[in-house]
Amino acid sequence: MTRLWDVLVCEDFVDLREALVDYLEETGQWRVRAAGNGAVLRQLLVERVPQVLLLDVGLPHESGIDIARWLRSTYPEVGIVMLSGRYSAADRLAGWRAGADAYLLKPAEMEEVELALKAVVQRARRTPDAAETAVRFNRRQGTLTGTSGQVHRLAPREAALLQVLAQSPGAIVEVHTLRRLLWTEEDAETDVNNALFSLVRRLRRKLEACGLDESAISVMRGRGYRFSAVLAIDS
Repeated sequence: MTRLWDVLVCEDFVDLREALVDYLEETGQWRVRAAGNGAVLRQLLVERVPQVLLLDVGLPHESGIDIARWLRSTYPEVGIVMLSGRYSAADRLAGWRAGADAYLLKPAEMEEVELALKAVVQRARRTPDAAETAVRFNRRQGTLTGTSGQVHRLAPREAALLQVLAQSPGAIVEVHTLRRLLWTEEDAETDVNNALFSLVRRLRRKLEACGLDESAISVMRGRGYRFSAVLAIDS
Protein backbone atom coordinates (compact mmCIF):
# COMPACT_ATOMS: atom_id res chain seq x y z
CA MET A 1 0.00 0.00 0.00
CA THR A 2 1.36 3.43 -0.98
CA ARG A 3 2.18 5.65 1.96
CA LEU A 4 0.31 8.95 1.90
CA TRP A 5 1.96 12.22 2.87
CA ASP A 6 -0.01 14.13 5.50
CA VAL A 7 -0.91 17.76 4.72
CA LEU A 8 -3.15 20.28 6.47
CA VAL A 9 -4.51 23.10 4.30
CA CYS A 10 -5.40 26.34 6.09
CA GLU A 11 -7.12 28.77 3.71
CA ASP A 12 -10.12 30.98 4.49
CA PHE A 13 -11.34 31.41 0.89
CA VAL A 14 -13.72 28.47 0.50
CA ASP A 15 -13.42 27.99 -3.28
CA LEU A 16 -9.63 27.97 -3.20
CA ARG A 17 -9.53 25.71 -0.12
CA GLU A 18 -11.81 23.17 -1.77
CA ALA A 19 -9.85 23.33 -5.04
CA LEU A 20 -6.58 22.67 -3.21
CA VAL A 21 -8.06 19.78 -1.25
CA ASP A 22 -9.58 18.24 -4.37
CA TYR A 23 -6.35 18.54 -6.36
CA LEU A 24 -4.16 17.01 -3.67
CA GLU A 25 -6.58 14.17 -2.97
CA GLU A 26 -6.90 13.35 -6.68
CA THR A 27 -3.14 12.79 -6.95
CA GLY A 28 -3.56 9.81 -4.63
CA GLN A 29 -0.41 10.81 -2.70
CA TRP A 30 -1.81 12.98 0.06
CA ARG A 31 -3.93 12.57 3.15
CA VAL A 32 -5.60 15.99 3.34
CA ARG A 33 -7.44 17.91 6.04
CA ALA A 34 -8.52 21.52 5.85
CA ALA A 35 -9.22 24.52 8.09
CA GLY A 36 -10.53 27.99 7.39
CA ASN A 37 -8.92 29.80 10.32
CA GLY A 38 -6.38 29.47 13.10
CA ALA A 39 -8.85 28.19 15.70
CA VAL A 40 -9.89 25.19 13.57
CA LEU A 41 -6.26 24.62 12.61
CA ARG A 42 -5.25 24.29 16.26
CA GLN A 43 -8.05 21.79 16.91
CA LEU A 44 -6.90 19.64 13.98
CA LEU A 45 -3.30 19.78 15.17
CA VAL A 46 -4.35 18.34 18.52
CA GLU A 47 -6.02 15.42 16.70
CA ARG A 48 -3.02 14.71 14.46
CA VAL A 49 0.17 16.60 13.58
CA PRO A 50 0.73 16.71 9.80
CA GLN A 51 4.05 16.53 8.01
CA VAL A 52 3.44 19.83 6.25
CA LEU A 53 1.07 22.77 6.53
CA LEU A 54 -0.15 24.78 3.52
CA LEU A 55 -0.81 28.11 5.22
CA ASP A 56 -2.59 31.18 3.85
CA VAL A 57 -1.00 34.39 5.11
CA GLY A 58 -4.15 36.53 5.02
CA LEU A 59 -6.32 34.61 7.46
CA PRO A 60 -9.06 36.29 9.54
CA HIS A 61 -8.51 37.03 13.25
CA GLU A 62 -5.00 35.53 13.34
CA SER A 63 -2.56 35.96 10.46
CA GLY A 64 -0.59 33.17 8.88
CA ILE A 65 2.59 34.92 10.07
CA ASP A 66 1.48 34.69 13.70
CA ILE A 67 0.41 31.07 13.25
CA ALA A 68 3.77 30.18 11.69
CA ARG A 69 5.68 31.72 14.62
CA TRP A 70 3.55 29.76 17.08
CA LEU A 71 3.89 26.56 15.06
CA ARG A 72 7.68 26.86 14.94
CA SER A 73 7.85 26.94 18.74
CA THR A 74 5.15 24.31 19.35
CA TYR A 75 5.51 21.85 16.44
CA PRO A 76 8.99 22.58 15.00
CA GLU A 77 9.00 19.39 12.94
CA VAL A 78 6.06 20.52 10.75
CA GLY A 79 6.98 21.94 7.35
CA ILE A 80 5.33 25.23 6.38
CA VAL A 81 4.45 26.30 2.84
CA MET A 82 2.98 29.80 2.85
CA LEU A 83 0.50 30.91 0.20
CA SER A 84 0.09 34.66 -0.05
CA GLY A 85 -1.30 37.47 -2.15
CA ARG A 86 1.20 39.86 -0.55
CA TYR A 87 3.96 40.65 -3.01
CA SER A 88 6.23 43.16 -1.27
CA ALA A 89 9.74 42.27 -0.18
CA ALA A 90 8.82 43.15 3.42
CA ASP A 91 5.92 40.66 3.37
CA ARG A 92 8.06 37.90 1.90
CA LEU A 93 10.82 38.51 4.45
CA ALA A 94 8.25 38.39 7.25
CA GLY A 95 7.18 34.98 5.97
CA TRP A 96 10.71 33.60 5.91
CA ARG A 97 11.46 35.02 9.36
CA ALA A 98 8.31 33.48 10.78
CA GLY A 99 9.62 30.07 9.71
CA ALA A 100 8.22 29.37 6.23
CA ASP A 101 10.01 26.62 4.32
CA ALA A 102 8.48 27.89 1.08
CA TYR A 103 6.63 31.08 0.13
CA LEU A 104 4.33 30.96 -2.90
CA LEU A 105 2.47 33.88 -4.42
CA LYS A 106 -1.19 33.76 -5.43
CA PRO A 107 -2.36 32.83 -7.93
CA ALA A 108 -0.12 29.76 -7.85
CA GLU A 109 -0.51 26.77 -10.15
CA MET A 110 -1.77 23.66 -8.36
CA GLU A 111 1.22 21.69 -9.59
CA GLU A 112 3.56 24.36 -8.21
CA VAL A 113 1.86 24.09 -4.81
CA GLU A 114 2.20 20.31 -4.76
CA LEU A 115 5.87 20.45 -5.81
CA ALA A 116 6.59 22.86 -2.97
CA LEU A 117 4.80 20.61 -0.47
CA LYS A 118 6.73 17.56 -1.71
CA ALA A 119 10.05 19.40 -1.56
CA VAL A 120 9.47 20.41 2.06
CA VAL A 121 8.42 16.89 3.11
CA GLN A 122 11.28 15.19 1.29
CA ARG A 123 13.84 17.63 2.68
CA ALA A 124 12.67 16.81 6.22
CA ARG A 125 13.05 13.08 5.52
CA ARG A 126 16.71 13.26 4.53
CA THR A 127 19.00 11.25 6.74
CA PRO A 128 21.20 13.09 9.26
CA ASP A 129 24.35 11.90 7.50
CA ALA A 130 23.19 13.42 4.21
CA ALA A 131 22.30 16.69 5.93
CA GLU A 132 25.70 16.85 7.65
CA THR A 133 27.60 16.51 4.37
CA ALA A 134 25.43 18.96 2.41
CA VAL A 135 26.07 22.62 1.80
CA ARG A 136 23.99 24.51 4.37
CA PHE A 137 21.89 27.60 3.76
CA ASN A 138 20.86 29.63 6.79
CA ARG A 139 17.91 31.74 5.70
CA ARG A 140 17.83 34.07 8.69
CA GLN A 141 21.53 34.85 8.64
CA GLY A 142 21.77 34.85 4.85
CA THR A 143 24.81 32.58 4.80
CA LEU A 144 26.08 29.53 2.94
CA THR A 145 28.32 27.05 4.75
CA GLY A 146 30.41 24.83 2.50
CA THR A 147 31.27 21.18 2.93
CA SER A 148 34.60 22.07 4.58
CA GLY A 149 33.04 24.61 6.94
CA GLN A 150 33.76 27.84 5.10
CA VAL A 151 31.02 30.47 5.45
CA HIS A 152 29.93 32.81 2.65
CA ARG A 153 27.55 35.71 3.27
CA LEU A 154 24.85 36.28 0.67
CA ALA A 155 23.45 39.64 -0.34
CA PRO A 156 19.71 39.91 0.50
CA ARG A 157 18.61 39.41 -3.10
CA GLU A 158 21.03 36.47 -3.54
CA ALA A 159 19.53 34.82 -0.44
CA ALA A 160 15.99 35.46 -1.71
CA LEU A 161 16.84 33.94 -5.11
CA LEU A 162 18.37 30.84 -3.52
CA GLN A 163 15.35 30.38 -1.25
CA VAL A 164 12.93 30.58 -4.20
CA LEU A 165 14.93 28.11 -6.32
CA ALA A 166 15.78 25.67 -3.52
CA GLN A 167 12.24 25.40 -2.17
CA SER A 168 11.24 23.38 -5.25
CA PRO A 169 14.34 21.43 -6.36
CA GLY A 170 14.03 20.05 -9.87
CA ALA A 171 11.18 22.40 -10.78
CA ILE A 172 11.58 25.20 -13.32
CA VAL A 173 11.03 28.61 -11.78
CA GLU A 174 9.98 30.90 -14.60
CA VAL A 175 11.65 34.24 -15.23
CA HIS A 176 8.46 36.25 -14.75
CA THR A 177 8.00 34.63 -11.32
CA LEU A 178 11.53 35.60 -10.28
CA ARG A 179 11.00 39.15 -11.50
CA ARG A 180 7.83 39.45 -9.46
CA LEU A 181 9.43 37.98 -6.33
CA LEU A 182 12.78 39.75 -6.41
CA TRP A 183 12.02 43.19 -7.80
CA THR A 184 9.30 45.64 -6.82
CA GLU A 185 7.53 48.43 -8.69
CA GLU A 186 10.14 50.80 -7.26
CA ASP A 187 12.72 49.05 -9.46
CA ALA A 188 10.89 50.04 -12.65
CA GLU A 189 14.00 51.60 -14.18
CA THR A 190 16.12 48.50 -13.58
CA ASP A 191 17.02 46.28 -16.54
CA VAL A 192 15.62 43.22 -14.77
CA ASN A 193 16.75 40.66 -17.36
CA ASN A 194 20.41 41.70 -17.05
CA ALA A 195 20.08 42.12 -13.30
CA LEU A 196 18.71 38.59 -12.95
CA PHE A 197 21.46 37.15 -15.14
CA SER A 198 24.11 38.88 -12.99
CA LEU A 199 22.39 37.78 -9.80
CA VAL A 200 22.38 34.12 -10.89
CA ARG A 201 26.05 34.37 -11.88
CA ARG A 202 27.06 35.76 -8.48
CA LEU A 203 25.06 33.12 -6.64
CA ARG A 204 26.60 30.35 -8.73
CA ARG A 205 30.09 31.54 -7.80
CA LYS A 206 29.27 31.38 -4.10
CA LEU A 207 27.69 27.94 -4.47
CA GLU A 208 30.81 26.73 -6.31
CA ALA A 209 33.01 28.16 -3.54
CA CYS A 210 31.01 26.01 -1.11
CA GLY A 211 31.65 22.84 -3.08
CA LEU A 212 28.65 22.63 -5.42
CA ASP A 213 28.93 22.29 -9.18
CA GLU A 214 28.05 25.22 -11.44
CA SER A 215 25.16 23.12 -12.78
CA ALA A 216 23.42 23.45 -9.40
CA ILE A 217 21.52 26.27 -11.10
CA SER A 218 20.72 25.48 -14.71
CA VAL A 219 19.27 27.84 -17.30
CA MET A 220 16.15 26.60 -19.07
CA ARG A 221 16.30 28.89 -22.08
CA GLY A 222 13.14 30.79 -22.78
CA ARG A 223 11.61 29.64 -19.49
CA GLY A 224 13.61 30.17 -16.33
CA TYR A 225 15.99 28.47 -13.91
CA ARG A 226 16.14 25.13 -12.12
CA PHE A 227 17.97 24.17 -8.92
CA SER A 228 19.14 20.58 -8.76
CA ALA A 229 21.65 20.31 -5.90
CA VAL A 230 21.31 18.91 -2.38
CA LEU A 231 21.06 21.82 0.04
CA ALA A 232 20.38 21.65 3.77
CA ILE A 233 18.23 24.61 4.78
CA ASP A 234 18.38 25.93 8.32
CA SER A 235 15.63 28.08 9.78
